[in-house]
Amino acid sequence: MRSTRGIAHALAILLALTCTTSSTFAQQRGTDVGGQPARRQVTKMPKLVKFVEAEHPKDREGVAASVILTIEISATGEVANVTVASSTDPAFDAAAVAAARQFVFEPAEVDDKPAPSKITYRYSFTIQEAPAPAPAPAPAPPPAPAPPPAPAPAGEVDVEVRGRPRARQETHQTTIRAEQARKVAGTQGDVLKVVQNLPGVSRPPVASGQIVVWGSAPRETRIYVDGVDVPALYHGSGLRSVISSDLVSSIDLVPGAFGAEYGRGLGGLVRVETRTLPRGTHGYVGADTLDGSALVSAELGDRARVAIAARQSWLDRVLAWTSAPDVGDFFPIPRYRDGQIKATIDLRRREAVDLVLLGATDDLTRTVPSPDPASVRSEKTFTGFWRTYARYTKVAEGGDTTIVTPFFGRDTSELLQRFGPTPARLDVDSHRYGARASFRTRLGSRVALTTGLDTLGTSSKVDREGSLTLPPREGDIAVFGQPPGDEYAADTWRTNVVDVGPHAYADVRLGPVTFTPGVRFDAYLVEGSRKTPRVGLTPSIGFSRLETALAPRASARWEVTPRLALTTAYGTYHQAPEPEDLSAVFGTPDLALSRATHVTVGESLKITQTLSADVVAFQKSMKDLVVRSRLSNPILARALTQNGEGRSYGVQFLLRQELWKGFFGWISYAITRSERRNEGDESWRAFDFDQPHVLSIVASQDIGRWGFGARFRYASGNPRTPVDGSVYDARTDRYDPVFGPQNSIRIPAFWQLDVRVERSFPLGESSRVLVFADVQNVTNRENAEEIVYSASFRRRSVITGLPTIAVVGARFEF
Repeated sequence: MRSTRGIAHALAILLALTCTTSSTFAQQRGTDVGGQPARRQVTKMPKLVKFVEAEHPKDREGVAASVILTIEISATGEVANVTVASSTDPAFDAAAVAAARQFVFEPAEVDDKPAPSKITYRYSFTIQEAPAPAPAPAPAPPPAPAPPPAPAPAGEVDVEVRGRPRARQETHQTTIRAEQARKVAGTQGDVLKVVQNLPGVSRPPVASGQIVVWGSAPRETRIYVDGVDVPALYHGSGLRSVISSDLVSSIDLVPGAFGAEYGRGLGGLVRVETRTLPRGTHGYVGADTLDGSALVSAELGDRARVAIAARQSWLDRVLAWTSAPDVGDFFPIPRYRDGQIKATIDLRRREAVDLVLLGATDDLTRTVPSPDPASVRSEKTFTGFWRTYARYTKVAEGGDTTIVTPFFGRDTSELLQRFGPTPARLDVDSHRYGARASFRTRLGSRVALTTGLDTLGTSSKVDREGSLTLPPREGDIAVFGQPPGDEYAADTWRTNVVDVGPHAYADVRLGPVTFTPGVRFDAYLVEGSRKTPRVGLTPSIGFSRLETALAPRASARWEVTPRLALTTAYGTYHQAPEPEDLSAVFGTPDLALSRATHVTVGESLKITQTLSADVVAFQKSMKDLVVRSRLSNPILARALTQNGEGRSYGVQFLLRQELWKGFFGWISYAITRSERRNEGDESWRAFDFDQPHVLSIVASQDIGRWGFGARFRYASGNPRTPVDGSVYDARTDRYDPVFGPQNSIRIPAFWQLDVRVERSFPLGESSRVLVFADVQNVTNRENAEEIVYSASFRRRSVITGLPTIAVVGARFEF
């Protein structure tokens, strides 16, 4: 018998009895309140679907060996890292690691969702007996194929599901993993832009980063990154998000009726969880038509890891090379940049701290020239923010979870509008500080209790001058490009708003029913530098008051069958006035809290293991909304009132296919109605952002190293107020419009088809190049974005959106 080349085979049976979920990275889950209330449930083990045979070391012919490996698997099934857990020979170690890095798995699932995991894997090198010599010379037969994986001895393979504790699962919540969001057509690979395609979200106007959820105004929806409030999810142009996609783990959209952990908003909730930093050195460098970006993460010893990311736009320079110098006269060309730093320090087992710094800035300029200086229109905006926070996490042996996140930051916005000789300027500079803390524990086998404290302070300086009606607000009756009135005012004031929000909720499981009662109490300290306008040398008289609000919340989920669940949720919500509205000249210093009530009922059906259907009906009622005074000469320090009322109701549908054989996608459709009125009015009018019908169809398919995606969107046009005639004003030498019923017509409906194609090229064992083309509006449809009128208001036309645009790019990953 002589030795031949060794044939490798893997022993990779994942034993459910020895499968353990790491308490260090447990997840809070509202419906899992049995033995370990803070732990996630592993619902599927990773499965090896592509085995790669190792090269038997040439100087080890005739030698058998086994190498024990630790393999880290991503949520997409790719191998993220391989290390040797037990070594017998460095030559065999190197060969086994090289082969294991090329494995492909079906990912583990936690709570039926793909999740990263870590397994212990034995790779065995064996010896095969050579075939007997043939009478005549003949080529040696090829090696026998690798045998299938054989069962491993009990206790030999473990699975550890990794990840930081996440926020509890809300009753009506849509979660998208970053790995899938990156592949959605129309997002240009930007993970957070997938929010615009989720159920309950209205289509934003072109070049806008607004988020309108279930009929709530953009500033009524709260955005959190790791539980820290940030002012915006997107740059001002809406082309990019403010956080690197490679630092994002998942995105949650809760359109309404969220739990007691969160407050200060009448609308929805967007939560972004940053990614757990991997071991080793990883990163990417990318560039496309819009911008360039890069990220690098590395280990700093055994307990620390750090990642740094940055992005810089260059679309304005690209267009300057290819277009006329005045290309941005009608469409503002953005200039944006952002950066992030995240460091993770493992203090002890089940205890860690994340240190994070986020920052982003935007510049937008638009000028509409005219031979008449009185008709020149221009707009310049600058926005920026930064946040720094420390997130401490500790999970005790019994599953009790403690999370504490103090933070500090600054928000800056500058707006300068000019309509001929009439300027309007609004500058807001705010410092934000606060902390979020929560503790979750088990009270018996059926109850888990979470208590917490959510604090936020906002200290602002506001400087405003110009027209009383600029910038416009919801409910104003105007047409696009209409000059403001001739009135002029100016004011500079300071405000300080501090909210302390203790809260608690319990997850109670009674057989197939999970009930989550909760309560939140908010105490607002509202302070301002001026209660009345300054008159002559009259000194400023400030104000200070305390506003309190009790907000009960409750939700329930009934698992009727293993595949069918019924849900319902209820909550009351409050929001403090914005610093811009507390001016004694442009606003009202005495504004109190706005209030809302949310009610939802829904049904969730699991058709297959990866296909699900959800239906949710909702109703929102809003009171004490801030609106502009109807008086032509408002009462002193009463330019704004709280006479506004609102209501929103509708049904949304979601049919979603989770990742299955390289395919995922969803169809979402919402039928909603959003209305407003002033207190005392009998009739309701359409909300300025009302879109009764919104449809999104998303599909993505991976075939080998190719990826294909498509997205179709349809949305009703926003309402507008018609112009029935005009009156000539000889004093100003212009026509003034005569308006019809408010918001009684609509911009024509929008629809658009986008496609995406990508191709990856492996470079060695752990690097690759990814090239892609993301084409928006492939049919070149001329979608109307706004209704405009001639100078005499006798002719009406529309401003159309962007034509077919292809964003082409590439990135090198390592």
